[in-house]
Amino acid sequence: MGRLAGKVAVITGGASGIGAACSRLFAQEGAKVVIADIQEPTDPALAGAIKANEASFAFIKTDVMKEEDVAAAIALAESRWGRLDATVACAGVSGQGSDVSLSQDEWDTIMAINARGVFFVHKHAIPAMLKSGGGSITNISSAYGMIGAAGFAAYCASKGAVRLLTKSTAIEHAREGIRCNSIHPGVIETPMLHAIYDGTEDPEATRQLFEAQQPSGRTGRPDDIAWGCVYLASDEAAFVNGAELSIDGGIVAG
Repeated sequence: MGRLAGKVAVITGGASGIGAACSRLFAQEGAKVVIADIQEPTDPALAGAIKANEASFAFIKTDVMKEEDVAAAIALAESRWGRLDATVACAGVSGQGSDVSLSQDEWDTIMAINARGVFFVHKHAIPAMLKSGGGSITNISSAYGMIGAAGFAAYCASKGAVRLLTKSTAIEHAREGIRCNSIHPGVIETPMLHAIYDGTEDPEATRQLFEAQQPSGRTGRPDDIAWGCVYLASDEAAFVNGAELSIDGGIVAG
């Protein structure tokens, strides 16, 4: 308890899945949290945490494709709690499709949410963090941002973009006290993953196919990723900058 005491965080995509786990654990560790999402919190554990500790949370409807929405989420943290210390850019979509089957609109939407949305977080969080003397930016990329995967052309491209944007920001702002790191999840039990299963002809066979990719023999849990985000936002990670943290059950190692 208390690893993030006194810190203020904005978490995009913070209402469900990995983002909800981040929102809940950040508050558990003492942070004040702005949940910035296009939907209100749906995760039961997060809903329970908000009910038990309303003073630690604020929600703002946020479409990360819109710069003004992301800017408003950052501004809410500053107006409510007077500072910004950490962000987690977690909003994302899976976006299946090959490089010959995707339409231009599908490609543009996936890139807008997964990559441009992260850029907007950087653009508006960094000036706020500078007022606070520095901060931590954590971007949720993917194992598929480090290795390729058939049928996920735009997703891989968008998550690869997040990986290198992270490094660019880490270098550019290191002397200003701002750290920027990326996390690369493997197959994690989230609503997005279940939507992939349900969108196939045989969801159970698809589940088995995804699980077979995991050297660990199981899919991950949102908390597995969220604890990594807690670490990177904490003072424990004060010398961690521009790093790629793979929390993937061993996919990238294989």
